[in-house]
Amino acid sequence: MKGPALNLHWKLLPYHPNRSKRFLHFDVAFPTHDIEFRQNSSYGVQRTSLSDADLDKSAADEKLVKMTINFQRGPFEWDIDVKRDKGIRVRDVFEAIYAAFDVPLTPHEKGLIPHHRRAAYEEAFRLRCKLAPGLPIVEQRQGWKRVDMLLHETLFRGLTQPKSGGDWVLNLSGSVPVSTR
Repeated sequence: MKGPALNLHWKLLPYHPNRSKRFLHFDVAFPTHDIEFRQNSSYGVQRTSLSDADLDKSAADEKLVKMTINFQRGPFEWDIDVKRDKGIRVRDVFEAIYAAFDVPLTPHEKGLIPHHRRAAYEEAFRLRCKLAPGLPIVEQRQGWKRVDMLLHETLFRGLTQPKSGGDWVLNLSGSVPVSTR
């Protein structure tokens, strides 16, 4: 039996102008220290890094020590488990999501890739390696990761809960990123 419905912190929900205080930019292809608030202004896009205080907010309005986040795209289906005995924070959710996609593909997962899509996944892999902090060759040696299976749709668009008290669903979207960050 699932627990009661919880209200998640606004940073974990899909952006909505009436609820969200600012637009959160989290690209799951990159470490969580790159998460930032973005706001359009007459001077262009203003970027503000999240503070520790932002990240250390409780993930829900009630103490939550375990949550499961489901993600499904094409033939791939992954569960992301978030646990913290002292109560899950916004930081814990973001770090669990990043960690879940920063994993090399298993032989079984590689076998799920449709042959006609391999070139697209290879392109996503090469672009990620090029944009990765650090040396691209290090990323290349690690091979394809789960994040490459997202085909550039790596922007966090919040968590939703289709069934009250049930598991959460990770929503991602995006467009082909430019080669500079």
